[in-house]
Amino acid sequence: MKFANLRLLTGLAIVLIVVAACRQQQPAAPADIQLELKASDTLVGETTLMLMVTDADGKPLSNPGTLSVRGDMNHAGMVPVFAEAEGATDGVFSLPFEWTMAGSWLVEASLKLPSGDIASETFTFEILTEANGQDMAPMDHSSMDDAPSEASAVYMRIKNRGESDRVIISAQSAAADQVDFHNTVVDDDIARMEALESLVIPAGKTLELRPGGAHIMLSGLREDLRTEAKITLRLKCGTGEVYDLDISIADMLMGDLDDAIELGDLVFSNRWARPARAAAMSHDDMPMNTDGNDASS
Repeated sequence: MKFANLRLLTGLAIVLIVVAACRQQQPAAPADIQLELKASDTLVGETTLMLMVTDADGKPLSNPGTLSVRGDMNHAGMVPVFAEAEGATDGVFSLPFEWTMAGSWLVEASLKLPSGDIASETFTFEILTEANGQDMAPMDHSSMDDAPSEASAVYMRIKNRGESDRVIISAQSAAADQVDFHNTVVDDDIARMEALESLVIPAGKTLELRPGGAHIMLSGLREDLRTEAKITLRLKCGTGEVYDLDISIADMLMGDLDDAIELGDLVFSNRWARPARAAAMSHDDMPMNTDGNDASS
């Protein structure tokens, strides 16, 4: 019996020694990770992103994990660019990337450490284009000059099964102070947003709101729009019909959603919006207001 207990104690001691050794070999916690992102070129076109990963003492991590990068313009109506890298040399990831158009870009670098922890940081780049040897102004937001920097865009498909055109004349949501219709126009790699007075769905046709095209802009966010949450959007038709729609918050829709809803002659599907933070503050302790009851008809 004493021998059995001795064996048990010996085994536990070995386990504790192994666990302690593993802990000593764990990479630094995310708070101790330093990320620095540079681009080989900041003109429209192909570039190389280089992310350096160091510890709190400035020493490169030999095994920093895997990297995923998402590049997005500061206007939510644009199409994001994604890239991934699995290996680093002397703590530096190098991965091909493309600036698809000129303007202010937000590039989020998300590093998954071998421990499973995530270290992430967002970097800002001003991407230019050359025209007659001069740098051109990257973005023209037209009526959006007074809009907060943090905004979101709503996308969907609207099919008109009726025999006459349908015109959506206004939109409202409890999640935002202002809701507008916009279209993305690109001229010589310069993106600008054109305000639309309405959304027209011709009889028997389908209107698709998508990144890089027409979209519904949410400005002056009243709450953080978090992935997998939902908001309510109210659309008003020129003939008087009102449509209350649930909109899913998603990072980037890569396929079709099973969410088609028939309201009169119109069928609404693939309804989603980009995640975004309210400009003023984070609302971690506040419940999401998704009922849309304060939107007037």
